[in-house]
Amino acid sequence: MACLKSATSTCAFLLLAFDPSLASAAGPTTDRPAFTFGLAGVAADTELRDEIPDAERQRVGDAIAAYRAAGLELPARAQAPLKYPFYPQAGVLGEDLFLNNLVDLDPTGGVLDWDCSGYTYDGHLGHDTDLRSFREQAIGVPVFAVLDGRVVASHDGEPDTNTELQDVRANYVVLDHGGGTFVYYWHLKRGSVVLRPGQSVTTGTQIGQTGSSGFSSGPHLHFESHQNNVPFEPSTGPCHTGPSTWKMQPTLSRTFYARDGYLTEAEVPIDDPRALWFDALPRASKFLAGQKKIWMRIDLQNLPAESSWQLRLFAPDGTSTSSPAISWGNPTFFRRATGGLFWEGNFTPGPWRIILSTNGRTVFEAPFDIVGSEAELGNRPPRRVTARLIPSQPETGQILTCRVSTSLLTEDPDYDVVKYKYTWKVNNRTVRTATSAALTDVLAKGKSKTGDRVTCRVTPYDDRLPGRTAVATSAVP
Repeated sequence: MACLKSATSTCAFLLLAFDPSLASAAGPTTDRPAFTFGLAGVAADTELRDEIPDAERQRVGDAIAAYRAAGLELPARAQAPLKYPFYPQAGVLGEDLFLNNLVDLDPTGGVLDWDCSGYTYDGHLGHDTDLRSFREQAIGVPVFAVLDGRVVASHDGEPDTNTELQDVRANYVVLDHGGGTFVYYWHLKRGSVVLRPGQSVTTGTQIGQTGSSGFSSGPHLHFESHQNNVPFEPSTGPCHTGPSTWKMQPTLSRTFYARDGYLTEAEVPIDDPRALWFDALPRASKFLAGQKKIWMRIDLQNLPAESSWQLRLFAPDGTSTSSPAISWGNPTFFRRATGGLFWEGNFTPGPWRIILSTNGRTVFEAPFDIVGSEAELGNRPPRRVTARLIPSQPETGQILTCRVSTSLLTEDPDYDVVKYKYTWKVNNRTVRTATSAALTDVLAKGKSKTGDRVTCRVTPYDDRLPGRTAVATSAVP
């Protein structure tokens, strides 16, 4: 990551004293002491990097050769051509998951992905989908078998919070999905790989959890497809024509959005990429009255070049104070960016609100409370979520996805990281439970049949309190 500042500053704060003439028309100004707004900077990591080193590839190649020599390779499927029915990682692409790198289709030193977008880097052979932080990894984000298959190779026990590109071993699973198709599921969380070579799995079986083991700069899944020992890109588009290997091809999100955000009294460490990934700052939405500095961390995706930010602060009496529009300091497009902003002044008790805009568009509206005593600094449970099953009318034996709908930014009134307890039942019999940081979970193929009633119950939790349980149910016709 790089720490970028204004043209007059390098990793120093940009301080903007409030001018009453900049007050919002939404409320009058008062003789309240001036508020100061500032930007610590924006950290950019447009390419989450990873690799499968040559020694690791050789180990897997040897395992595949031995597996084939033993006559264990699965035949081609009766239904052709092969189609991946879902993305094999819990979460929603373009929301809590971000599809960061695709297969590089340029055999030379350039880069080319299937959509001509440059969402890859030279020599990359798979799809990388990253989490928001190691906090989510610690809770757990499952990885699933994309199709029925058999375990060819697996490995566990390696450190899983790597942020530097070092030639070390990863935790992984390699599956034979039949007809010469082998898939690598790489960089998994330590302790999550329980499968052993020779075991069979069905579509949607959990095979591990997302991590950052091996040659990896952050928590993500590297999903790599091979056909007869040759890597291939399963997606199709203007720069990679032909049939897609997906039943419903994952979309590549290029829309600018805020992926996470929160308030804190701790300084956001923009110049420390490892600290940004671990995201260990105390989150809060209640602060003691008085003179203080409040910080905002904001995680942005697809930040347009030369973007600007503006903060608008609303007091309990309805008055507001605004900063002018100020450059984020990004001369180029940032695929991923983390910003640290603050506002400082004398805060009186009551409900306050801060709004962050980028390029004139509101991206984070964050309420917070100023209280008069520590006894009022209590925790509150996560906000209510909704859940639905996909597809709403499943076929016999089909995998099912339980999809949670909530805010990416205000899912908890205290801005805590939320985890979800998924409980799957078929005819009132529990068939799967999982606690996950992801907005989806999957029930594997074959868990239900015609006439069954399938129910997914989802309870959100912060570190201390549960929220209200959401229920989604469907009958298998």
